[in-house]
Amino acid sequence: MVLDPSLVSTGDEQSDPLAQHLAVALQGKIRLIRKLGQGRTSVVYLAEDADLGRRVALKALRPSYARDAKAVERFKREARAMAACPHPSIVPVHSVGETDASVPYFIMEHIEGETLRQRLDRKSKLPLHQVARIVTGVAGGLTRAHELGLVHRDVKPSDILIEQSSGRILVTDFGLAKIVSRSEPLATLTRTGEVMGTPEYLSPEQAESGSVDARSDQYSLAVMAFEMIAGRLPFKGPNPQDYLRQHVDETPPSLLQLEPDLPPEVAKVIDRGLGKEPGARYSSADAFAEAFRGAALTAPGEDSGAVRGEARSYQRLFIQAVVIYAGVAWGSLEALTWILETFQASTDLRRPALWIVLGLFPVAMALVWLYARSAHSKAPNLESR
Repeated sequence: MVLDPSLVSTGDEQSDPLAQHLAVALQGKIRLIRKLGQGRTSVVYLAEDADLGRRVALKALRPSYARDAKAVERFKREARAMAACPHPSIVPVHSVGETDASVPYFIMEHIEGETLRQRLDRKSKLPLHQVARIVTGVAGGLTRAHELGLVHRDVKPSDILIEQSSGRILVTDFGLAKIVSRSEPLATLTRTGEVMGTPEYLSPEQAESGSVDARSDQYSLAVMAFEMIAGRLPFKGPNPQDYLRQHVDETPPSLLQLEPDLPPEVAKVIDRGLGKEPGARYSSADAFAEAFRGAALTAPGEDSGAVRGEARSYQRLFIQAVVIYAGVAWGSLEALTWILETFQASTDLRRPALWIVLGLFPVAMALVWLYARSAHSKAPNLESR
């Protein structure tokens, strides 16, 4: 887990009452190393699991909020939501707990790297192939959550992690997640008329405190894609209320005017993702990402070369698999023929044997596709390109 640089602690952890409280409660099983970051209601520490010998991130609710029933429930909801969505693009939760003083905490994987917010603060604009990778990774995590009936409701760059070693993209901070597909107390924590989330990235229906579904998260993802390409948000305002009004009423500026070299197809995809009405957007976050990647293939220059290179790698993998399978199938048939002739078995067995071998072809291709998807989820470091 990584947070913004402005949140990183530089003070003496020995003077941190919460850290001292947690150290006593954890009894040496989890050793706190340093504070990674903090928000209004919670604090995140880098820690070490003594039993497993691995570094983890521990997030704890501030003691001042431990008696706030709604804050406690939201904190626990975040842990449950992340734990309920096992996916390479969602930070996994290892365990949850509560101290004797009723301070809840949960332990999750520690991601060495940076947030998308940190990267944008350093670079402002990102190359198109990096944007495509980030959009694809975020969409994968969100789609998995959506399949389980969870809407994130606060998708923003500071909640997107980029792993340093692999470039893997992960979604975190499901504190505002809402269950929309089944009856559960979690879905009733937000009061009617209460606007939740970060104003710069809220969907129009969220800005109006309306009902939300998976397409609300897709809108937020489209806002992030706009920002990564243009180096600015689609809307600017002096206060949160102005952002909300623009999300509802204003048309975003033309990406093609801001970035004349951008392929028109990419701008069209983002424009559709930013549709004011949910029905005008894509059917899923994955569909948005797929359209974005397809549009990025039309971009000239180095960026599109990286995206096309990935497409060619899939093609090569498929062709290699077909050639290997054909060789194995031919060898199998030759071996079967020899066995039948040696033992004077009926040649009528050759036809069903042939159909069996050919019938395994779609199974082999499915395995190749799964391997390709797995390889794609372990993308190389974006900085290396």
